Amino acid sequence: MRNIIYIILGIGLSISACTKSESDTFDQFFFRNDGADLFVEVNGNIASKTFILLLHGGPGGSGTAYNEGYYADQLEKDYAMIYLDQRGNGASTGSYQRDDLTLSQNSDDIYEFTRFLKAKYGQDISLFLAGHSWGGLTSCHALVNTEIQNELKGWIEIDGAHDFVLNDIEAIKLFKEVGQAEIDSGFNVAYWTPVLERVNQIDPMNISDADRGYLNATAFEAEAKLRLGDPTLPSSGPSYPAYNPTVSLASMVSNNFVNPILNEDSYDNPLTDRLGEITIPSLFLWGKFDLVVPPALGVSAVNRIGSLDKGFALFQRSGHSPMNNEPELFVEVVKDFVELYK
Repeated sequence: MRNIIYIILGIGLSISACTKSESDTFDQFFFRNDGADLFVEVNGNIASKTFILLLHGGPGGSGTAYNEGYYADQLEKDYAMIYLDQRGNGASTGSYQRDDLTLSQNSDDIYEFTRFLKAKYGQDISLFLAGHSWGGLTSCHALVNTEIQNELKGWIEIDGAHDFVLNDIEAIKLFKEVGQAEIDSGFNVAYWTPVLERVNQIDPMNISDADRGYLNATAFEAEAKLRLGDPTLPSSGPSYPAYNPTVSLASMVSNNFVNPILNEDSYDNPLTDRLGEITIPSLFLWGKFDLVVPPALGVSAVNRIGSLDKGFALFQRSGHSPMNNEPELFVEVVKDFVELYK
């Protein structure tokens, strides 16, 4: 029998929510599985019996960073939003070996957590799994490597990097397309010229670690420079802030440690060819100008997914985080999907 427990945070603990106050619509605890204590915040309409488990980006991100803003406030009016810090990320802690810091173990954590949620809130709850950025990979990995699909009503992937290898190839293509279009239009020529020179030096079939780092870092920076499609395109920025009061300094150091470990595992586990194994209703949400995780991954996913109940939405004024760039439309699309399949 697995050792699965949850620990309610007491007054004496140093972790506290930075944006929400505790109430009958708020729960905060640690969930323990196989040596890891995963930090959890549940916020919103728990009485609705409809829950959305949101997996953060990274590796090295934090679920609590998603627990703010218009989209979170609006979704929490109708549903209970669950913000989980995955193994080795955010405020999660525990005692386990380095070999236990893997996608496979993380998937087991997520699966066991969904079973715990039904034990805690009722077997009759409607549970949806959502993942943003790296959370798209971790949610997808759980869907094809555990029995979690039996626990869920649907999956929502938001600019999700379910295939790191394909992601880099498509990022090179999109950088070239967008960068050249910007130069041809006379926008930010001084910025895009050296960027294109650097990207053109990358061999798509032999991408180095330095190339990968450059693509990822420059993608966030370049997003703020874009004036294609709509001149008011905002920058989504990183999926989590550089400083989060909920996460201690020790946690931030730990996140930097786990990033290369989980990044390597992520590159070793491209999941495009396994999308056909996913048969639950699935929704893919993408920003048109996402240079971090290009829309081509979403198009590929919706074409390969095994589910007959599937949808794809391309946000015309968004980059990597449509929930921040176009929050009203994002909420509308998510609610339409949840109401249809809950």
